[in-house]
Amino acid sequence: MNFEKLKQRVERREMLADGRASQTRMAYATLRETWREAWTPGRIVIAGLLAGFVAGRSQPAQVIRRVGAIGGPQWIRTVSTLSGLFASLQSLVAAVTAKGAAETADDAAHDAAEAADVAAETAGDAAQDAGAAATAPQDPRMTAPTVGPMPPSDRRRRVDPAWDAPPRAAEAATDVSER
Repeated sequence: MNFEKLKQRVERREMLADGRASQTRMAYATLRETWREAWTPGRIVIAGLLAGFVAGRSQPAQVIRRVGAIGGPQWIRTVSTLSGLFASLQSLVAAVTAKGAAETADDAAHDAAEAADVAAETAGDAAQDAGAAATAPQDPRMTAPTVGPMPPSDRRRRVDPAWDAPPRAAEAATDVSER
């Protein structure tokens, strides 16, 4: 077999695999939709009653003893330790994210302050130009009212003291967990 024929066979197989993958995705989406539509409230109640009946008839005390013999208290300790580990990791990630957000906000505030300074200088230059134009003798028919940009207020230039320091880890974790 030559190389071109092998290449064509591989391309056909890849197209076939892609087609089968898309068919599988479509079939899964259809199955998921049908499954969700099939679970009506009445069917959920009936399934719960049947599951409760089966659980009651299967002698749960023996099952609990077997699970207790296998697992015991060390499993409970392991699960509680892992949950604490995950909680601390989540708060660490939230603190790092909050620190990055605070730095970004600080940079944005600095850029905004610089832009406000430039705007104030531009407004001052425009006011001087308007003042110079007003003092020059002009033909009264050619005079148009000049309106310059208003300088930003001092309130907009002040930095909010709440953003001077990044939030504590507990605050950052609470902020992320509430979303």
